[in-house]
Amino acid sequence: MNPAQAGLKFFVLSGAILILAGVAQALARPPKARERGLQRYFNGATVRAVVFVTVGVLAIMVGLGVIRIG
Repeated sequence: MNPAQAGLKFFVLSGAILILAGVAQALARPPKARERGLQRYFNGATVRAVVFVTVGVLAIMVGLGVIRIG
């Protein structure tokens, strides 16, 4: 196996873990009693979950060779 390909598999695996963590975090967060409208969607946990999923998708794209690094 080429060492460069082994390094790219790391990106795919870590990207998948980030996506799973982001989705789980968004689904597991209990809503507070007085959250209404946009407060429900724009809070720290939701923004962090979106960042996790975005970085995870980018990492998978690097691992698959869609985005080239270096």
